Amino acid sequence: MTKTHSPSKHTTGHTAEKVADTFTTSPFRHIQPKGSWEIPRKLFHYSIGFGVYALYNAGYDTTDIYPPLTAGLSVVVSAEVLRFSWDWFNRFYCRLLGPLMRRTEVTKVNGVVYYLAGCVAVLYVFPKDIASLSIMYLSWADPTASICGQLWGKYTPKYGKKSLAGTLGATVTGALVTFGFLGPFASLYGTPSYDIHQSGFRLPLLSVYGGIVAGLSEAMGDVLGVDDNFTLPVLSGLFLWVPLVGLGLGSSSWL
Repeated sequence: MTKTHSPSKHTTGHTAEKVADTFTTSPFRHIQPKGSWEIPRKLFHYSIGFGVYALYNAGYDTTDIYPPLTAGLSVVVSAEVLRFSWDWFNRFYCRLLGPLMRRTEVTKVNGVVYYLAGCVAVLYVFPKDIASLSIMYLSWADPTASICGQLWGKYTPKYGKKSLAGTLGATVTGALVTFGFLGPFASLYGTPSYDIHQSGFRLPLLSVYGGIVAGLSEAMGDVLGVDDNFTLPVLSGLFLWVPLVGLGLGSSSWL
């Protein structure tokens, strides 16, 4: 009997070597692998929230912000089209922005596209306080969920790529952000969707609700199969708008 060799093992091994070689040579070697802390990316994520808070306190309206963001989104989408059309441009792109990328984004759409799309959507649709709070959830709750998931996710139940530890981290962060934004750090320009003096939706209760909204919205991205950079602000904006504006609970004494 003649011995035959399985070509699948050889092919698989060759493919694995090729992929490994791709990420250990320029321009991809500085892109952090899966499971790393992604510190530059997280720092950039967190910084956006401070920018949103500063713009809100400076009195800017959503109509001042979403047009330039839309222009920025157009530029980013154009860059995505170019890099998937020409390998040399993709290499240049990854060399330039690699520290802010994940390795999966070398061959897939960059998360910044979903990030900008989510921000533009909430700024266009929702009142400025709800839009700002939704983007701050995205900026602060999302990376915190990732950190908590990496630290404690192995000790808690998982669903898809998410863990209960990560969701709880996002929930606590969302509650603190809600309390700070609408309470002690409230803007002098006020919050049109929520009157802390008139609403029966008391701030502690609303903060808990905001935390639940942030946690669920962060987790829903994986369930829906959509990047959470988009689902988190959009779902958060919707879940905040319904009780505060849709049902009028943000300005009425209902308790």
